[in-house]
Amino acid sequence: MSKINPLEMIEEIYNEHYAYLRNFLIGLTKSDEIADEIIQELFSKILVTPTIVYKVDYMKSWLARGAKNTLLDYYKKKKPVLLHDENVIESLLIDHRTPEKDVIINERLETVLGKLSDTDKAIMLAKEYYGYNYQEISELLNLPISTLKSKFFRMRKQMIKKG
Repeated sequence: MSKINPLEMIEEIYNEHYAYLRNFLIGLTKSDEIADEIIQELFSKILVTPTIVYKVDYMKSWLARGAKNTLLDYYKKKKPVLLHDENVIESLLIDHRTPEKDVIINERLETVLGKLSDTDKAIMLAKEYYGYNYQEISELLNLPISTLKSKFFRMRKQMIKKG
């Protein structure tokens, strides 16, 4: 019995998991456009070695991991914009709480983030807002993990003192 054509299988995987991946990525990026771009990039990578799909046991988690890694690559390429564009920082302050809490939290965040260097802002937002781990942030910002941990610890300590 022969295996299904890998290209047909990839199309089936795409159709079956597209909605899940899109929702997953929109949750991380808050952008339909970036989510679609990441999905296209992910499947472009898969098409380079289509037979790889035969080796995958848990397709959904494999695709989610691939999407997350592709997103990290995307942010690495966009890193200069991320670190220097104040609108990015502002847009990251949007929260899903009550309007009253939003105002208080945003004022505190703006005050604290305003005193940080661009690199420290990126570390704090990546860790606290996006939930990246130290390894991912290390790769994203090209900093040693030990440096990240000490910077993050000092920032948290300062926030507690001032809060």
